[in-house]
This record gives sequence, structure tokens and C-alpha cells, in this order.
Amino acid sequence: MAIGAWLIGTGKVSYVITHGVSMNPVYYQGDLVLVVKSRTYEVGQIAAYHGKGEEVLHRIIGGDAATGYVFKGDNNQSIDIPTPTAGEVIGHAVLHVPKGGIWLKPVLSPTGLGMIGFLIIGGGAAAPRNRREVPRGRRKKRVKAMARQGGPWVTATALARSVSRLPPALLTLAGAAAFAALFGIALGVLGWMKPVVEPQKASGSPRTMTFSYAASVPRSPAYDGTTATSPEPIFRRLAHRVELRMRYVGAAGTFDATTVLSDDSGWKTNLALVPARITTGDGLDTTVRLDLNALEARQRAAAAAIGVQPGTLTITIKTRVINSAGTFAAPLTLKVTPVQMALANSAADLTVTDNSAKPAVLVPRTIGTATHPIMTAGRARGLAVLLLIGAAVAAAAVFLVVRRNTPLRTRADIERRHSGLLVHVEPMLVPPGQAVVTVGSFPALVKLAERYGQMILTWRQPDADDFVVRDEGITYRFRLALDEPVLHNVERTVRSTTGSHRRKTPTPYS
Repeated sequence: MAIGAWLIGTGKVSYVITHGVSMNPVYYQGDLVLVVKSRTYEVGQIAAYHGKGEEVLHRIIGGDAATGYVFKGDNNQSIDIPTPTAGEVIGHAVLHVPKGGIWLKPVLSPTGLGMIGFLIIGGGAAAPRNRREVPRGRRKKRVKAMARQGGPWVTATALARSVSRLPPALLTLAGAAAFAALFGIALGVLGWMKPVVEPQKASGSPRTMTFSYAASVPRSPAYDGTTATSPEPIFRRLAHRVELRMRYVGAAGTFDATTVLSDDSGWKTNLALVPARITTGDGLDTTVRLDLNALEARQRAAAAAIGVQPGTLTITIKTRVINSAGTFAAPLTLKVTPVQMALANSAADLTVTDNSAKPAVLVPRTIGTATHPIMTAGRARGLAVLLLIGAAVAAAAVFLVVRRNTPLRTRADIERRHSGLLVHVEPMLVPPGQAVVTVGSFPALVKLAERYGQMILTWRQPDADDFVVRDEGITYRFRLALDEPVLHNVERTVRSTTGSHRRKTPTPYS
């Protein structure tokens, strides 16, 4: 807690309580997110920065530490206007507690902070008042006596000894509680260190279709060699036959290709280019021949039948792949004039990528390896809570048993456990003829008080605390020396003394 408070105080660690729907479904209204400041941040990280009067927790989608980062909410359509630099970013998300902000808000409210301050001030004021109740002359002596009676180390040692003396069943329960607590903490860290969901790319590789063409030409100043290749135009005076290559990469399916001829008059016709065939897992690579003179003759025949002059011939190559991922259509458009054949647009049309591929989706985050996931982060969180609750219940049960069996070493221990039986009185004298029986442990005195239905009278001597039970002319006494703690809780042999009635005047118990 002290380290965490120091980190938060120095700005290394901070927290954000979410509101709104901009980060759904990663974060929801009222979630608590712990952020840690860093020198640089990466694209894809969720980070917080200071907005207009509030902290904004969005995902980094671009930018860098020097020029500023570009932020956008996962559930927003537009990007954020501010572009904070690395120094202006509060930190990136490292821990997510669903609905944790709902529980934290009451503590941070003015009422909650006022109550905490009252408790701190009240505790600080109580300490001097308690110290003033002790006379100055006896203060050092009392502190020394309390130190001798037992401190935290003595109490811890006594608890350890009591645990070691527990029955095997309780020892097993204590070990199980410790293991459950450690396992629960480990699961909690793994479950809350990142959101319960994470982006996952769509299954399967993307589908692409690549076109290319080539034509054999005679050696001339028009080309550097004897082969004209895409994306160069094919001059028809030098070549009228073009080899068109179609290369498909992607999942296996059914492939076919069709040629569509059209011109400015609105005429259009379809010609089969590649009949349907089954592709393999590696794709398809096929080459067909386009006879530009034959295709132009087909256009002229149609223009003569219509009664119009032929215009610019457009050749559209339509390829199609049908598989489990859907239909992938990839076209290529060529323009043919009396001078040349060329691409209708740019060279970028030679490669077509499947635009219908599914985008990345949010899936439950798993804990474990990529090949052997153990459980989801959400389940780990729930299991961590159950384990910690079970460990707390088991530890409480063991603690009660240990505390019951732990020796009573100081007056504070006795008053804390048996305050209902104690009555504080002034030091009392021994009545004449009264028998005094000294018992070896305080639990033995409690049994006597319960048996006779009596209260336990107690007062403080300069060197000891006396606890007394009176019944039928017998006084049972347990004495706790201030300078020597009781190191065991085993009942000693009851010893009876009658020396007090031999004296002529009453004297205190001694």
C-alpha cells in the first residue's frame, strides 16, 4: 500500500474511472483502469491523456512521441482532435477492474474523504490523550513493562507455535488457504493486467489476383527489346496477339474468367475466357491469348449490324473465385484503339486484393500459450475472486482457532478476549481467615468464574496485574507479572496458601 501510494503520488501510476460508450466493448461505464506512465507508447495501446476538464482513455492509432499521438475510441467513428506528446500522456492501461470505479467513487467523494480525515485526526488526537492518562513518573516504567510483556514479534511467535500445534485437519486447511490465496492472486494478476477481450484478425489468408500481359514484338526503336510487358502499351502495328497471365493466391475454390467487350455506343457482349476449374491450396496461375484483331472484328460486325460507327473498344477481364470465404471478383479493364492497347486506368489495377475480408474482431482473451490456452481472462477473474474469498474464510477459521489456543500474555490480550467477565476495582485486602488459591493460567480462572457464576475482579499492582474470583470463603487468584510474560498456557498445579489469615491485620493479596 505504501509503495502504491508513493507511485500514485509521484505520477508514475494513476487511475481512470471510465464513463460513456467510446471504448465499448473493451471498457464500460464505471470501470476502473490503472495506467502507468512510460517514455514512449506504441500504436494499438490504450492510453489516457488530459482532455478538456477530464481524462480521456482511448486507443493510439498513429503518431509518435515527438509529434504527438493520434487517439480514437474503439466505438467512435472519428479520431480525437488533441494529439498529445509522450510527456502529456498520463500512461497506458495495465490493469482493468470491471465496475471498480463504482466502488471507488464513494471513497473519493467529499463525504468519504471527510470520514477518512476524521478517523486520522481522531486517532492522532486519541494518542496524546491516552498518554496523558499515565503519570509521568510511571510512564517509562509502564513502557518498559509493556515491551517485556510482549510485542508483535512475541505475538507472531506465539501464533506460529499455536499453528504448529494444530490438528492435521486444520494444518491442511491452513495450507490449502495459503495455496488458494497465492493461486488466486496469480490468476487475478493475469486476469486484470489486460482487458478481457483482444482484437483478432480474421481467419484465413487474404485473397489476391495479379494480372500481367506480354507480347512479342520485332526489334525496333519503339521498345528496348523484343518483348513488350505490362504496364507498357502494346502498339498494334508491331503486335496484335497478347499473352494475358492471371495469378490467384488464396484459399482453394472454383475459378472462372470471362471477357466483356463494349464500346461507346452501348454495345456489349460476353465471351468465355477460362472455363470453371478447381484451384488448389496454393492458388492458380493460368495464361490465355487475346487476339486484338479478332476482338476488333467482332466489334465492327456488331457496329455494322446496329448501323453505327465503331468507337473505342473496351476489354474487361472478369475473374471470379468462389470458396468458403465467399465470392472474390477481380476485374481488369483494357482500352483498344487502332494505335495501341493500354490499361484503362493505372498500373495499380494489375493487382486486386479481396476487400470483402472480414476485419479484425474482438474475441475473449485467453490465459496460457497460443497452442494450449488454459482459460479465458473473464473466467480467471471470477475464479480469482472465488479463491480469494475461500482463502479468506478458511484463514479466518484457522485464525479463530489459533487465537483461541494462543496464550494470554498481556492484560490487553485478556481484556480483548474476556472483557465481559472483568470488573476493574481498586486493590483489595485479604479478609481475615480467607484462603487464597493461586491458579497457573487465566483460562483456569475463567472456568472457575463460569462454574461459580462470579465476575473476575482485577486491579494493577506496581509489579503485576491481579485477577481474582471469590466464592464461599475461597479466593482464586491469577497473577500476571509485568516484567515476565507468561510463556505457556498449561494449567499448573493448584496451590493453596493460608498464610494471610495468620496476620493480625488485613493485607493486600501477595
